[in-house]
Amino acid sequence: MSLPDVRNAPSILVIDDQPTVRRMAHRLLSEWGFRVFEAESGEEGMEVLETARAGVQLVIVDVIMPLADGVQVTRRIQERWPGQRTLYMSAHPAEVLAQHGLTALDVPFLAKPFTRDELLTKVSEALARPASDITLRHSR
Repeated sequence: MSLPDVRNAPSILVIDDQPTVRRMAHRLLSEWGFRVFEAESGEEGMEVLETARAGVQLVIVDVIMPLADGVQVTRRIQERWPGQRTLYMSAHPAEVLAQHGLTALDVPFLAKPFTRDELLTKVSEALARPASDITLRHSR
């Protein structure tokens, strides 16, 4: 797997209400040279993105979270920053994800629990997608 030049490493924001998931993703991504931010809610994630001033190349967001779920958070992010790359993650089956509006699973998706290789593969795939091609592909 080819990795980005660390000097120009993409920044990644991990939004998940579970601290263990955030810490593990942070550690694994940091080991590969990515700059990683963490947020435990969609609201906190929006604040991080606002502070980063478009400096985040990828948002990894849990689909099932209290308050606003990952689909709602992504809609808000897309309204504010059109074309922001997003990678959804969840431990729930497709039926549960569909209840949260994620009906077209052709969106970048990472199943939890994940291995280091699965995480890095999905992140690489998501970063390789042209930002201009990114659209919201879920029902409203």
